[in-house]
Amino acid sequence: MPPTISAPQVKRALLPEDLVRLRDIGPVDPNQQYGGLFTVSPDGTKAAFQLRRGDPAANGYCLAMVVVDLGSGRAIVVDRGGDFIRLRIDVRGKAHFPTGLADAITPRWTPDGRWIVYRRRDKGAIQLWRARSDGSGSEAITDSLDDVDDFRLTADGSGVVYATDTGLREALAAIEAEGRSGFHYDDRFAPSASNRPFPPAPLARKTWFRDLATGDTRPATDAEARLLGAVATQEGSWTQAVGPAGWIARIRVPPESLRPDRGVLETELGNRHRTCTAAECTNASYPWWVGDRLRFFRREGVRGEKIGIYEWRPGTPKARRLYQTQDLLIGCVPSGADILCLREGASQPRRLERLDPSTGRHDVLFDPNPEFAGLTLGRVERLYARNSFGLDSFADLVLPVGYQPGKRYPLVVVQYVSRGFLRGGTGDDYPIQAFANRGFAVLSIDKPEAVGARALPDYVEGDRINLKDFADRRSVLEAVEAPVRVAIARGIADPVRIGITGLSDGSSTMQFALLHSTLFSAFASSSCCWDTTMPIRVGPGAAKAFYRMGYPRITDESEKARALWRQIAITPNLERIHAPILAQVSDDEYWAALQSFTALRDLDRPIDLFVFPGEHHIKWQPAHRLATYTRAIDWFDFWLNGVKAPGREAEIARWEAMRKVQTIPEKPGGETAPTP
Repeated sequence: MPPTISAPQVKRALLPEDLVRLRDIGPVDPNQQYGGLFTVSPDGTKAAFQLRRGDPAANGYCLAMVVVDLGSGRAIVVDRGGDFIRLRIDVRGKAHFPTGLADAITPRWTPDGRWIVYRRRDKGAIQLWRARSDGSGSEAITDSLDDVDDFRLTADGSGVVYATDTGLREALAAIEAEGRSGFHYDDRFAPSASNRPFPPAPLARKTWFRDLATGDTRPATDAEARLLGAVATQEGSWTQAVGPAGWIARIRVPPESLRPDRGVLETELGNRHRTCTAAECTNASYPWWVGDRLRFFRREGVRGEKIGIYEWRPGTPKARRLYQTQDLLIGCVPSGADILCLREGASQPRRLERLDPSTGRHDVLFDPNPEFAGLTLGRVERLYARNSFGLDSFADLVLPVGYQPGKRYPLVVVQYVSRGFLRGGTGDDYPIQAFANRGFAVLSIDKPEAVGARALPDYVEGDRINLKDFADRRSVLEAVEAPVRVAIARGIADPVRIGITGLSDGSSTMQFALLHSTLFSAFASSSCCWDTTMPIRVGPGAAKAFYRMGYPRITDESEKARALWRQIAITPNLERIHAPILAQVSDDEYWAALQSFTALRDLDRPIDLFVFPGEHHIKWQPAHRLATYTRAIDWFDFWLNGVKAPGREAEIARWEAMRKVQTIPEKPGGETAPTP
């Protein structure tokens, strides 16, 4: 850290370990975009960011703060160490809900460019640190009793304003005291995530000012507290930019929008307003000024699959497109007429680049993973579909390494977002290019817009539309099946050797396919399972939300309720389920799998369940990521190809025993899955 070797001359096969050990800048979740993943020095010559690399042997992360010279590309480590900081969120009235996602770490520069300030976690505490940008030293600058969750430097760089989670400490202390006489079971509980109540959201925060010269700390003034949330020029902004003579470019976001970073482009100076009326100025983001002109991003194409960069002179009726790409451009910062971005493509992990939108030229400033160029990859092709609901979607077909036209291959479906680097799907549990290097074709699915999205901003009504006749589940399944059938029709996929995977919404689609599709022969899930005790496992607060959608109460034994559960739940459909199912779940959520697992096991149906300790909805530990990767590949190799992976003798013996008692219904045409 950082890399010191160039790509080897002779390529070798990509292995699961190569993906686990990638060096990353920022969170890798394809569902989100983030600002502040890197920042540019005040003089525009350097960039700073946190570099992170998983170590499955130690089951931890190597972390470093890195400064890169944007002219020479020379990178130096200015701080090394600390612990991985995971994002926590407020959800359904519960505060500090754990996730396995990386939290965004934003380094901020002092005005003289001599220091960067950032958050760092050591021994469970998140404090502010600073490091000299020349690499000559680093140190902690706060000793807060509570975690620091946000901060800004003052304009002159003499002090730092920061916020702490004081309310969390107080809420946890109250819960601890309550536990002495027993927790009251109420809306604070989410049984499938914790056996303790969550603090109710939102929590109170406190803001502080620390003088960097003296180390004195005091409560922040109202004016100082307002600095939090401000975006510096060195970080870029999704929604606002200051231009010549004080003109402000702003993205006006419609109130019903699900995307607070996209809207209509307009400018403002005092009482003077100008709105871009061109169609290209809708769905806009990331404005920046180049002289008296505005440049901005726009999502376009099927499901916003492409990023266009446009230019508009305020007061004119049209905007001109300068550039378009299917790659993801993340956390961008203007640099004159150019723009600096973290960029990733379907076959290229994230790296720092400079882009000139006028010419399309993009230069690599820092590549965290030069070794990746020495690995063999499957070729990627984008497929498009429109389902019976009139909704568009796309999927990326990844061909096996060494693909031979005319030969049919096993195919595995990975869900449910397919943007940027094709790593492991949503949740990063199913290593796409590692599958391709083991002789599988892979379909990476980007699901269509929700059927109920047409009802926005009425979210409850949208949920009801989604659930009625399981419209949204049927819509997504159609979007999955369409490219699978294309791969079969083109002679790429073997119709009796097709598997499907999923986490969260992808797991729901996988389970719906188990009950409503004849295309799939083997299944793997990272969150299991939809069943009739769902209102119990989600807890009373979340159960109310599901009841509003239209799900039955646990006591509802009407024919209507039974009919609904027959569409999605495992236990009402036991006589129909014979396909092998692998579930690799977190210890937070394994309780939700037990009803389905036990019922299927009682009937000797082929299901195998693995529980990963210290995990959440999305797994974060490198050792667990590697185990999930390799087991998923070996599972599909066994059930689709009859291959018995070496080093997995106990599991293979168990799978063989499952196969011996498995009853396999014939598929259309009298075909059955292959026997190992």
